[in-house]
Amino acid sequence: MNIRASLLLLLALVCYLEVVAAADKLDVVSYHAAVLVKNGKQTSCEIALIDGSSGFVAATCVVDANGAVDTSSRYEVYTDNYGTRKSVNAPILSGSIRVHPQFKTSSFANNIAIVQFSLSGNPKLKIDVAVDHRTWASTKFVRRSMSNLENGEWGTPNTGGSELSRSECAASSGLYSSNYFDFECSTDTLPSMVGSQCRVPYGALYGVINGKMGIGGIYSHSVIQGDSICDSAKTVHYFVLLSNFIAFAENVLGRGVRTLSTGDFMVQSDLYYGMEPEAFARADSELIIGGNVFNRNSGEAMMTANGAPEQENNGNTAGGQTSSQAPNPAPGTSSAPTNPQPTPGNTDSVPTPTATSPDGTTDNSGNNSNGNGNN
Repeated sequence: MNIRASLLLLLALVCYLEVVAAADKLDVVSYHAAVLVKNGKQTSCEIALIDGSSGFVAATCVVDANGAVDTSSRYEVYTDNYGTRKSVNAPILSGSIRVHPQFKTSSFANNIAIVQFSLSGNPKLKIDVAVDHRTWASTKFVRRSMSNLENGEWGTPNTGGSELSRSECAASSGLYSSNYFDFECSTDTLPSMVGSQCRVPYGALYGVINGKMGIGGIYSHSVIQGDSICDSAKTVHYFVLLSNFIAFAENVLGRGVRTLSTGDFMVQSDLYYGMEPEAFARADSELIIGGNVFNRNSGEAMMTANGAPEQENNGNTAGGQTSSQAPNPAPGTSSAPTNPQPTPGNTDSVPTPTATSPDGTTDNSGNNSNGNGNN
C-alpha cells in the first residue's frame, strides 16, 4: 500500500471515529418523547412523535383481538413538555386513531397506527424521523417512562442495547426474513418500570446520521418460546422501522412528515405499502406477542398473533377502513397500487412531494430542523 492510500485510509478512520464520538454525545433527553396511557395506566407503548399533534404507535397497543381499534378503552398521550421533566397530556379519541390497513393479527406485520391529539398550547414541533437504516452510523435503543404518572414526572430515559445481525434476526422470524428492511431486532432487555420485575424490551430506537439523531422505529413484537415472555428460554424483540410508512402517515394527516437521511434516499411513496407474508411458519413451541409489556400481571393480557392465514384487516379503524394490497416495491422505491383509493378523510391520493435539504432533513411543510431533531 502506497503512502497516499495509507493517508486516505487513516483519514477515513479518523472521520469514522469522529462520527461515533459525536453519536455517543447525543443526549436522548433533549429529544421529545411520548408514551401511551390506557385507561389511566402507563403502558410500555411509546409514541414516536411526528409533530406536536400526531405520532406513530404500535397497532397492537390500540386494537382488540380482531384488529379493530379498541373503542372501549380510553387513551391519552403524555409528552415530556418539550425537554423538561414535567409532562403535558391530552386525550386520544378512538376516531383519531388510524391503524395501517394491512396490519395483520396473524403475524403483526405492518404493526403501525397513527394517533392524533391536541396538546395545550398547540406546540409547533417538527420531529425528524430517521430513514434508510443502512446508512445509520449507530442505533440507540431507548426506553421512556414516567416515574410518577399522577404528578406528570418523567424518569431518566434508559439507553443501551444493540441490534442482532440479519441472520440472527431471520432465524427466529419468518416475517423478518421476508421484510428485513422493515425491522431491527435485539435480545437486550431492562427491568419493567410498572407492575412486574420481569425484564422487558426497549420501547423505541433512534438512528444517528451525520451527527444528528432521529426517531427510527418502535417496539413491535417479540418471538418467545413457551407461553410467557418472563420464562421464555429464548426471546427476540423486533422493532418496526418507520421509513416505509411515511407516505401512509402523510396521507392520514394530510401534511408532510420530516425525515432525516444522508440526503440521497427516496422515501417509500406507496400509500398502500405492506410487508410480504412470513417466509416460513413459526414452530409450535413459539408465540409472537406484542402490545403493552408492562401489563402481564395486571389482568390485561398481551396480544398474541393468532397464526391464522394472512388476510386483509378490514376493521382496523373506528370507521372500518379497507384497502387492497399491491406488490411490494423494493425499499426506497415507489410503486403505484392497483386501483388506489384515498384514505377516508383525506382527498389527496398522494402526499406532497418531498425535498431534501443539504443537511439531510426532508420537510414537506416548510419547517427546518434546528440541529437536534426538534423544533
